[in-house]
Amino acid sequence: MDDENSFCGNGKHHRKEFSSKMPAKNRPSKRSPSDETLHAAGIAINRMRLNQSKGIFALAKEIDSLRKTHDTANIISLLRDCGLNEDEITTYMELKSKLAHYEDSIKSQGLGYDGVRALVQSSDEAIAQAMTLGIAGGPLGANEIVRLRDIPERSKVPDIDIVKKLREECFEAECIRMARERQQSFTSMVRELHIALQGYAERLRYVRHYYERVEDYNVLADLSDEDIEALRQEGVKVSAIEETFFGEKEDEIVALAKTLLKEFDELFPGRDIPKSEWGLVEIDSPTLIYFAQARHALVALQAGGFLGGFPSDNSEHAHWDALSSIAYLAGVHGGSTLSRRFSPRPVGKLNAFILRAASGVEAVGLDAAGFRARATYTSMKPGRPRGRSLTPSGRQKVVAYTMEGTSAVRFNPLPLEQPRKRTFPHGWNVRRFQIDNDELLADLNGEIGRLKGQDVHLLAATLTDQPFKERGRGEADERQQFGHAFQLLRDIRPKGFFFETSAEFRGPKHLPLRNRLARQADELGYLITDFELNALSFGVPQDRPRSILMGVAKEYGSRLRQPILANPIKITVGEAIADVAFGFLPEIEAIPEESRTKDQIKYHKWATEWLADHGHKDARDTLSLIRGSSDTFNNWHERGFNRDETYTVTPRLEDLQTYSVPLSLSILKRLQGIPDDWTFLGSFHEQCAQICETTPPVIYRVIGHVIHAALTGQDVDIDLAARQKLDGIRWKTASGFRSMSESQNPARRKALEWRAHILMEEEGP
Repeated sequence: MDDENSFCGNGKHHRKEFSSKMPAKNRPSKRSPSDETLHAAGIAINRMRLNQSKGIFALAKEIDSLRKTHDTANIISLLRDCGLNEDEITTYMELKSKLAHYEDSIKSQGLGYDGVRALVQSSDEAIAQAMTLGIAGGPLGANEIVRLRDIPERSKVPDIDIVKKLREECFEAECIRMARERQQSFTSMVRELHIALQGYAERLRYVRHYYERVEDYNVLADLSDEDIEALRQEGVKVSAIEETFFGEKEDEIVALAKTLLKEFDELFPGRDIPKSEWGLVEIDSPTLIYFAQARHALVALQAGGFLGGFPSDNSEHAHWDALSSIAYLAGVHGGSTLSRRFSPRPVGKLNAFILRAASGVEAVGLDAAGFRARATYTSMKPGRPRGRSLTPSGRQKVVAYTMEGTSAVRFNPLPLEQPRKRTFPHGWNVRRFQIDNDELLADLNGEIGRLKGQDVHLLAATLTDQPFKERGRGEADERQQFGHAFQLLRDIRPKGFFFETSAEFRGPKHLPLRNRLARQADELGYLITDFELNALSFGVPQDRPRSILMGVAKEYGSRLRQPILANPIKITVGEAIADVAFGFLPEIEAIPEESRTKDQIKYHKWATEWLADHGHKDARDTLSLIRGSSDTFNNWHERGFNRDETYTVTPRLEDLQTYSVPLSLSILKRLQGIPDDWTFLGSFHEQCAQICETTPPVIYRVIGHVIHAALTGQDVDIDLAARQKLDGIRWKTASGFRSMSESQNPARRKALEWRAHILMEEEGP
């Protein structure tokens, strides 16, 4: 197939209408034999795809001709004899009358039986819309046609954006359904196996205990006649167990183990680790060794023959037994059933660097996903947070972000002569460079040098999205930053990366750029995937769709998964901001109505009516607040917000002159999923810009989890992880201390002096 079709985010084949608009590619004059074979296979596959719809209409035409000379009942009987089921008979007999006008279009799109069947069952309006969208963006699948049929208002606008959104919604829904079904199916089957193993082991212990008693003549000599009779009756039960239970239960265990082994290898590839390597693997990744042992247990159990007990091993490498391994896989530990199989936080810490962070709070998400953010690079443009700046005397000052309500922690100024060395003495090392700055690579290499030979595991960046918006020029836009990002991949070679930008990046218009990036990533040794994430599905009450381009080194590619939640987290605006926007409401509701003041009555009415009208909604993308669109005010006002007011409404008449909720910084943080205790610096507008441009930390977390799992094998349940509260406290003060410069504790003051001394040694004289 053509290169233009090799990297399509939704996995669909795009029609030639798109490729004809793309610039011609310089192809080599000769292909290698393997390329020729692949090219020929592609032509054949495309021909067969087009022929399938031709065959459908040919069969329908033959049936239609029979109807002119034979009774319908006889035709139906004949079709049944030919092997057609009732559904197929109905579809073929109605096809000509419903779709005759669209025959040529359906044939040119190569629509399969499922798609044709969905069209036959659709209204005329939905059929017309499906054909229009098929011509614009490639043939629709059966699920998409059904969506058009079920949601007729969508079928009224023939627009390429409609089919793009429709495809993404159907694809996401199908992925979530499959993930949920597979997770539930695998988990329930493992627990079924664990129950079977427990039942088998309990009966085996019971039988062994019986034989120990009947073979102990000293015990038998002391038994009464009643005890001996009871023992004889027990022997009858034991015989029945030996004759039936063990055989049936062993067959059940073997069958379950065989099925689960196949499922296991598809869900968790790369766990077939030899026992001789378990000791080494366990040091770096406890989770990986647990799964390796669980797979070993399934292999052993499927072989059967365990009447003497389940397989186990206590060697120089590790202690292992099948029952404990299956118990771990089923989420059963210490006699209690866990709600989830995996911990929400991985064990090992990996090294990460973040580029173009808006505020640095993105690092909190990566930290929760098992990464150490070794350096976070932020922009030098006005309105962005400054990790370092200059005092009037020309010396550098370093500012640590603190909890709200406390003054900033300031450390002793450092000499300006060494401006590029690390100046932050705690976890959040903020650097100020643009991604296209020539000095960025030098500074980044200096930070990597501090790792003393450790690997760079992740390079993350939020790339500017304007080039991919409606007025952007895509790849030709001078603001486009993928070129700089991929140059850093070449120079640094991290184990994994992800780049975030606007959702429009995945549109057909930018397919040539995505294809080019795919080839470059392949040449650099990365396996990549691109997809769309919307913050709405991850507990952020904001419609913020974004494109993610993610990749890992090819040796880890088989374990890379997209971060899809089996159970999306849906939080409304009301649930997110109620306690911040309407903080006085609980106190007023605790007062009897007859005792409330006029101010309190009006406040109560304002808050409850707003929550009833707007609390169930989601917010607009906060980026619109700083992009200056002419309809921004109206769009936010429709959702109950006033972007031009920032005060907190209190039960006072002077505050209650508006129906809307003012967009204070605390409310904006809630809409972005930013921890309440994270403080931003600068003027109101600078802080607003930092908040709005920040990628919600939970997005960094879930993407970090799937990359961490691919690199280490430490599987994490991201459904559980995404629901964990993110805490930014430890990022805003020096490690192990709080507000050291203000403390009167001599030990802490000494520690501060020691830290400053170490930094002076790092910086040099």
